[in-house]
Amino acid sequence: MKTILLFLVIFSLFACEKLEKNKPYKDLNWEKTKFGLWKSKNGELGFLVLDASDDKPKDKYITKLHNENGEEVSFNAQIDTSTFEYLGSSFYRDKRTIYRYFSRAGGGNFDIIKVDIKTFQVLGNCYAKDKNHIYGERVMKMENVDYQTFKTSEDCGCFAKDKNHYYFWADTIDITKIEDKESKLMIEKLKKL
Repeated sequence: MKTILLFLVIFSLFACEKLEKNKPYKDLNWEKTKFGLWKSKNGELGFLVLDASDDKPKDKYITKLHNENGEEVSFNAQIDTSTFEYLGSSFYRDKRTIYRYFSRAGGGNFDIIKVDIKTFQVLGNCYAKDKNHIYGERVMKMENVDYQTFKTSEDCGCFAKDKNHYYFWADTIDITKIEDKESKLMIEKLKKL
């Protein structure tokens, strides 16, 4: 199951990167902005994703996000474009909010996340923290992680550790049962941190 999940994540990242590199900066209705989002001819802001939910993957522009209450709001109504920026992993920020893009086959979701914005920072490829919690980009707040000893790095993919466990995404893993060479390599890198 973890191997399949890893494959899907890598495929999604590769497909989005390839899509972006091959995407002309102007299409019939959307134009890329200097702050990383896209803008339609009528001024609507959107986030370009790959919708791979059927046999023919296609561009899709997410134009709404979920606020702290789970309500859908337009990007235009929420995002401050003068301060909007990519932080790394799946996290973005503007002057008042941290956002997370959650990738899925149908394109995914863009959400506001409840964190301490002043202390929020991305850790490696799949994690972040603020003054109170460690966050996995998919499950958000990691409940049983030891905050003080949590470690990962950009060259460890979605593997991490604390004094009690090793993690893949937010799942604890038994490193004695790992068989594939790549995962063993990631664990060896973590042991050196």
